[in-house]
Amino acid sequence: MEITITKPKEVVVVAEQKKTISTITIQRMVDLPNQKKVMAFTQELGQIVLWEGTAYDAIGQWTDANVTARIQELYSA
Repeated sequence: MEITITKPKEVVVVAEQKKTISTITIQRMVDLPNQKKVMAFTQELGQIVLWEGTAYDAIGQWTDANVTARIQELYSA
């Protein structure tokens, strides 16, 4: 049996996991120019998208200092 929902609702299907972190260890950085995306792979959080789309265009040639600032911006708020 299939039932069509008239007003779709967002539901949580996987339990939320919380973690308190004080450091982030970057294991690998990947720059994908064709996809306009920069990702960091971390020990604590897994994959983090740092910049994509227009933000990727705006950052231009990023440095380690830009990565540190972006991580701070994303996780120190």
